[in-house]
Amino acid sequence: MVLLSTDGAVARDSGHAASRGVVRDREGNWIMGFGRYLGVCSPFEVKAWSILDGILLLLNKGFRRVIIQTDSLEVVQALNDLGIKESGVTVLRRAQRTMRLEGQWRILHIPREHNLVADRLAKLSLNCKSILQIFDEAPTEI
Repeated sequence: MVLLSTDGAVARDSGHAASRGVVRDREGNWIMGFGRYLGVCSPFEVKAWSILDGILLLLNKGFRRVIIQTDSLEVVQALNDLGIKESGVTVLRRAQRTMRLEGQWRILHIPREHNLVADRLAKLSLNCKSILQIFDEAPTEI
């Protein structure tokens, strides 16, 4: 069982967005981090992207039992809603479908103050226009 903490950031002046996530073991030890620059994106979409990226990376690394944490109650509720087929947010539908078909996933809402590492990583990604970055070690900036 691993813990995936996700977040996203949207620059107020430009609307540019970045998602990030951190994967830890049960003891809180860093397994990996990741981030993606998304361009112009809504806060809801960026949080959904961070979850989907985390899910796909973890599946690729062989992890099948994951607790996902995000400070977006709206995204948690949407992913737990089985009627999401009508949603216009493709990334949300893809994340939900992947969670349903692959592995054992549990998604939890956490307060923003308990998600500070993922929050800091997301803000760092706004300055890096990389499609997807993977961090085997925690960046010194966090």
